[in-house]
Amino acid sequence: MSAALPAPATDRAQLVEVAAADLPRLASLFGPDYPNLAFVHAVVDGAIPGRAWAHFRDGTPVACLIATTAPFCFAAGELSPAFFAEARRLLAGHGEVQLVHVPGPGTDAWAAQAGFTVGRRLHHTRTRAGFVAPEPAVPDGYALVRIDAETFSGLESPMARSIFGTAARYAEHAVGFALVKDGQVAADAHGVIGGGLIELGAHTHPDHRRKGLAFVVLAAVDRWGGAQGLRTVTSCHADKTPSVALSRRLGLTEEFSYPIAHATC
Repeated sequence: MSAALPAPATDRAQLVEVAAADLPRLASLFGPDYPNLAFVHAVVDGAIPGRAWAHFRDGTPVACLIATTAPFCFAAGELSPAFFAEARRLLAGHGEVQLVHVPGPGTDAWAAQAGFTVGRRLHHTRTRAGFVAPEPAVPDGYALVRIDAETFSGLESPMARSIFGTAARYAEHAVGFALVKDGQVAADAHGVIGGGLIELGAHTHPDHRRKGLAFVVLAAVDRWGGAQGLRTVTSCHADKTPSVALSRRLGLTEEFSYPIAHATC
């Protein structure tokens, strides 16, 4: 059942929780160039778990905070020092937080004043129409499999489990591929789908690293997304050289960098 809309707000960042049925109203605050837009739409569409708060003016959302159950959180709209302070309060108990926000005069300083550490991430996307990701050979001894609910339940990838939540939700809304050896998942890659985009992420088991396995599983998800008409994007911290190299191998191009505010809440 939808919550009643709040009374018109004052100039303070009065962020009130938004009911699931009202989440689509927040999508207009996120422009087409907003980073991690697949995550935003996935929460709005109910494909991945999350919560949202918004500041309303005359019944219209003018700023919002969206938090996934993973570290990734998103701010959009009319930001202010009060917004960042309120976001820090609302995210208490969340654990690690990586708060994405659009750049603007003062936003880094406002984030720092609220107790966040300022950083940068890179956004990669495919700019060549019709490009198909290469299909690398599967290494000897490994089997490439589509991840189903049972496989997802046994994953050791903490990020994937925190993003997608339950195996049932994953099976309904997400796609992933894994390389399996001797009954163990050696590497897994997944796509967060939303807004016509598929954002990729991968994890390799420590016992199987430095063998190029991440590229194999990422390419599999990328090819699947392309067949569905989805545009592939990736993002990573600006200093993650291996992640940047993987994006380039997939045929992706760095489109822009964007600010992020870190905290342990």
